[in-house]
Amino acid sequence: MDARHFFGSSETERKLDCLRRYLTAYTTALQNKAFSRIYIDAFAGTGSRTETKAVLPFMGHGEESVVEVSTPGSARIALETRPAFHHVLLIEKDPQRVAALKGVLSEYPESRAQVREGDANRIVQHVCNRYHWQRERMRGVVFLDPYGMEVSWETVEAVAKTEALDCWYFFPLSGLYRNAPMDPERLDASKVAILNRVFGTSTWRDEWYEHRAHQLDIFGERVVEERRTFDVNRIEAWVGDRLRSVFKGGVLEPMRLHHPNGGLSGILCGGPVH
Repeated sequence: MDARHFFGSSETERKLDCLRRYLTAYTTALQNKAFSRIYIDAFAGTGSRTETKAVLPFMGHGEESVVEVSTPGSARIALETRPAFHHVLLIEKDPQRVAALKGVLSEYPESRAQVREGDANRIVQHVCNRYHWQRERMRGVVFLDPYGMEVSWETVEAVAKTEALDCWYFFPLSGLYRNAPMDPERLDASKVAILNRVFGTSTWRDEWYEHRAHQLDIFGERVVEERRTFDVNRIEAWVGDRLRSVFKGGVLEPMRLHHPNGGLSGILCGGPVH
């Protein structure tokens, strides 16, 4: 099976460029400080992103064709950041992507980097809880760019409790909409469990849904729910409030990212900065 990681949107490059600039600024700011600089990529993929691009025929001859272009993903960006991180931890669950990442590391023999295969939530929580970050003078950046709704709130809390790790979290709005449907009849137990795990609370249901009316059916009176008007501004505010509840140093304004068709794909929550 092909282990290449395909992305087709210029928005992905916007996200990665934001990460690239932040990591450079971060390591530059700490280069003369007595801190060990750590980078953790919780969903590292293959280390590169591959996208398809249309190539126009030359001087009107031939037909339009498609070529594949490979550019650095978040893992390579971290490995190439200068000043360098003292340690880079790349986490990936898929065995083929793990193999690809190990191949990437062979291109950077001078780096102190490792690949961990397994569940990102478990590994990130273990790393965060293992060290006395303040006492051991360790600082770092965690990049959470899940494939869906994989990040648990326990992981976010573990990062925040270090008081030493900045966290960049790409929150997938498409996953939120899929699990919080407009029709509450489609809000089954599995969807509720996913949202409770991602947000670490069940209060979202009271805040996102309202009791619209009482209706009578053959069994008697029942309450009808409907989802409140919940636009992207309210989503950003709600997610931001949840993050600020654990990251006491502050949360930067999010950046909105879109699908190629123009629909909103998610928000990149920057920082939080301690």
